[in-house]
Amino acid sequence: MDLLKDSLGYAIKSAQVRTYEMLFQMLGPNAISPARLTALSIISTRSGINQSELAQELRITRASVVKVIDTLESLGLVQRQSIAGDRRSYALVVTDLGKNELLGMRQRMDDYELAISSQLSTAERVQLMELLGKVAVG
Repeated sequence: MDLLKDSLGYAIKSAQVRTYEMLFQMLGPNAISPARLTALSIISTRSGINQSELAQELRITRASVVKVIDTLESLGLVQRQSIAGDRRSYALVVTDLGKNELLGMRQRMDDYELAISSQLSTAERVQLMELLGKVAVG
């Protein structure tokens, strides 16, 4: 087997490397990581989500999500809020600074999405996302 030609795993990894390079080129060297950006986006659309739910959404361990949230909190982008009757869990909310960060990144993210899919038709982009979704859930 020629891994460069015949490996789906290698093809996915190559695409990931290229898209991350483009992301950091377009967003700048000080941009938050894709995982943190995804977490921020999820928290903004599901305000009050707890850390366990966020870990499930991101498909990472609870220990890893704590590190992500610690970083976002230290940047002033999210806030942990106590949940009444549950001393072990926190509701996560995006701060005003976090909302501004997301708004500021929206156009750059739209430009990024156009750039990484520039060789695809709209139908091919939809199909690729569906196929990668199937690979992701295994």
